[in-house]
Amino acid sequence: MTRWRLRSPALDLPLLAAALLLVGVGLLTVYSATSVPGVHHGLWVRQLAWAGIALLVGWVVASIHYRAYDALAWPLYGLSLLLLVLVLVMGTSAMGAKRWLDLGVLRFQPSELAKVATVLVLARRFDQEKLDLRRFTQWFPALLIALVPFALVAKEPDLGTSLAFPVILVVMYFWAGMPLRQLLLGLSPVLNAALFFLTGAVWWSAGLVVAVLVLVRPRLTSLLVVLVLNAGVGYALPHVWNHLHDYQKRRIETFLNPGSDPYHAGYQVIQSRIAIGSGGFAGTGYLRGSQKGLAFLPMRHTDFIFSVVGEEWGFLGTTAVVLLFALLILRGLRLALVVRSGFASLLAVGMVTVFFYHVMVNVLMTVGWAPVTGLPLPLISYGGTALVANGIQIGLLQNVALRRAEF
Repeated sequence: MTRWRLRSPALDLPLLAAALLLVGVGLLTVYSATSVPGVHHGLWVRQLAWAGIALLVGWVVASIHYRAYDALAWPLYGLSLLLLVLVLVMGTSAMGAKRWLDLGVLRFQPSELAKVATVLVLARRFDQEKLDLRRFTQWFPALLIALVPFALVAKEPDLGTSLAFPVILVVMYFWAGMPLRQLLLGLSPVLNAALFFLTGAVWWSAGLVVAVLVLVRPRLTSLLVVLVLNAGVGYALPHVWNHLHDYQKRRIETFLNPGSDPYHAGYQVIQSRIAIGSGGFAGTGYLRGSQKGLAFLPMRHTDFIFSVVGEEWGFLGTTAVVLLFALLILRGLRLALVVRSGFASLLAVGMVTVFFYHVMVNVLMTVGWAPVTGLPLPLISYGGTALVANGIQIGLLQNVALRRAEF
């Protein structure tokens, strides 16, 4: 008991409180979202059980010194890649994608483990005294580390989750000391691709590349590499578009113009906007949402659970949820700043990036500002694999908090 009293103040209590409150919000909202015809009424009980498992797993993860994860980074990464390959070979299909492994007693998404493992490997690689990310031999291996799980998850296909890997890489590049100009040059092909899908024209992409080159003014070697990469991306994009699945094309087209197909591809976003808008300032009241109650809102306990929060708790409720996520993310960034270990700092930044990416994409998706990707809202959406993965991430952040004074 004395030992626990001595160690408990080292926990990041605001971060822990934010996480527990978000889980509580999730349980209440899952219960509300499944208290309508057509949805299994016992899902909230399962979610409660998964919340208990996530809490236990998070406690175990926080108890083991983070240096153990440094040593296990590569084995965990290799295991995650093996599981992702198994998903493609023998995975369970749902809604046109293979994303789950069904082992009989356990059904889970290996992509959640892959995100954590990728962060661990990148943190291990960037934790070097003589790291110089201006050199090709220093930054290119890290690019391959992120691209392998990206490609495997994109093949499922799960484009929303796959994009988490390059986002993690970019943030950790920056945190590890890559010069901002070089990072901007490296991002130019990505910005090129995004602009193409937004505008449908290559000329805008070419203008973006010229603007970046004028701003950064790279050396001749870097200039040639960037031009070759962007030319390759510009050539490949029309072919990539032609090879996208029909539902992926519809999601992008619906994002650009939700009203173009209001009864099919645009239905989810339109109903989500109606639900959030009908909540007004204070909401319609808990368990009283009409969009949810009349089953107009699809995927209301998973992908669009934030819409249920908006309808029943209004602007006040959604603001409270966003502020809790902001508190969690800011506390995680604070840990990354104050911890003495380079590995622990990179680990904290990676975990925070995963949370930030999921929250931003999910919330923006529900209001039509991002394509529908199927990403759950961390700690709130129904789903055992995602909730346990969130527990691992919180546990790793608390692990850093407990040992913030160590090198």
